[in-house]
Amino acid sequence: MPLALTAVYSSTKAALHSYVLSQRYKLIGTSVSVLEIAPPWVQTELMNSSENPNAMPLREFIDETVKVLGTNVEEILVERAKPMRNNVGPNEGAFVTQFNDFIQQPQ
Repeated sequence: MPLALTAVYSSTKAALHSYVLSQRYKLIGTSVSVLEIAPPWVQTELMNSSENPNAMPLREFIDETVKVLGTNVEEILVERAKPMRNNVGPNEGAFVTQFNDFIQQPQ
């Protein structure tokens, strides 16, 4: 999700996603699987969000991620990340604006 406050960080995450998709395609038919973990906003020291109630608790993120890793999916998404990852198409711009407006609200 492009976060205006951390534009460079957000763009590097987008670049990694693109790279993963490319590598996954290039390795079709081999014994190599390319997995991607795409976390939502998690309570960490990044952006001083360790106590922010809008961010996902770290322990909850880790527990859910480990469960998903035990499945057959290539993209490791916790439930909180799915609305952001699945929001492509004509309304994506509005979704990004709403997300950035929400993040910039005083906590």
